[in-house]
Amino acid sequence: MAPMKRWAVRAGAGAGALVVLAGGAFWFGGGYDRWSTDRALTSACDGVLPADGIRAALGERRLKSFADRSEGGLDDPTTSLRVTCGISREPGENTGKDVGEGSVSVTVNGVPTLNREDRRYESLYPEVRSASQPPAPLGQGWTGVFATSNSGTDAEATTAVLLDCAPGRGDLLVTVEADVDHPLGDSPFDNPERRTAFARIATDTAANASRRYGCDAELGKPLKTAPLPVNEDEYVAPADAESTCAGIAARGKTVARAWESDRGTAPYETCALGDTRGDTTYLATAHYGPYAEGALHDYVERFGDPDPTETGQRSGVLRHNTYWTTADCPADAAPAFYTLSTPRDEVEGTKADRTYALATLKTFAERSAKTHGCAAPAEPSGKEAS
Repeated sequence: MAPMKRWAVRAGAGAGALVVLAGGAFWFGGGYDRWSTDRALTSACDGVLPADGIRAALGERRLKSFADRSEGGLDDPTTSLRVTCGISREPGENTGKDVGEGSVSVTVNGVPTLNREDRRYESLYPEVRSASQPPAPLGQGWTGVFATSNSGTDAEATTAVLLDCAPGRGDLLVTVEADVDHPLGDSPFDNPERRTAFARIATDTAANASRRYGCDAELGKPLKTAPLPVNEDEYVAPADAESTCAGIAARGKTVARAWESDRGTAPYETCALGDTRGDTTYLATAHYGPYAEGALHDYVERFGDPDPTETGQRSGVLRHNTYWTTADCPADAAPAFYTLSTPRDEVEGTKADRTYALATLKTFAERSAKTHGCAAPAEPSGKEAS
């Protein structure tokens, strides 16, 4: 082989080796993981995810998207906007187990829901998953809530943000559910920084979604902290309640404890009442906006029961002995929906039980409605839907 040809071959081999080395450095140096993660974060959920916020919550290791789909639009007259996606760590090789700290699922819903028939057998909106303790209002200018639950080595947190869009455009509900594996012991959401990192995903996604879908809502402040819901041992006597349980009377050993959250602009509020052993005996819940629409759907439409509100009924009793009432809210908002239930799904109690339940619902609903600028709720009653 001529000297020039041998030099060319060697030069080509050297260049090829450099390419291989560069590729190896890119791969093993984390370049591919960063590229793959960037691609997943920018394309998932119609491009409204906050990439930096996802990394802050889940870390810098390789992430992947799943269950990514979208339909409708905020201005679509026939199909509601519904965008869902999930971001998780890449499973470990040949193990199928998550590597790292967990995943987040994001849902962006247009409110109200237009295509209910498509979801006859499921909830219209994501639930605010929590333990029996009340979720905490997000505050800082946001209409939203933060809730947590912890079971063994699995901790979950739900952050929901409701945006009041410009007139004629409906609303937007952004829900972020985080699932984090951790060793036995304290939940990772007990850490203020980690808790806030996950909550910021919801507020930042809401801000992006407001611009992306032409919502033009007034946004809250950049989230500096996320509230921690009360723990099981953070109860008060009903007489000492000052927030969502304020004004509710005790009832012997049956209602001796109260778990409450601060009142605020949260679209979903609860007051949990318990006996002397710490078991929940009553749960009072205030539903506003999409949560009022979703609660009626879950209580009535999913079971094929008649909707009592369509006949003008304003209060009554639903399945599982759940008492309810409604209140008219500002002209541009749907009526609020208030319920009082017993988690044990007991059969109908005595006359004294019903009297206490109705009085408790009345107190809870009136105070919540006043805080939200709604009219006085209808008088609670034991009337069943016709």
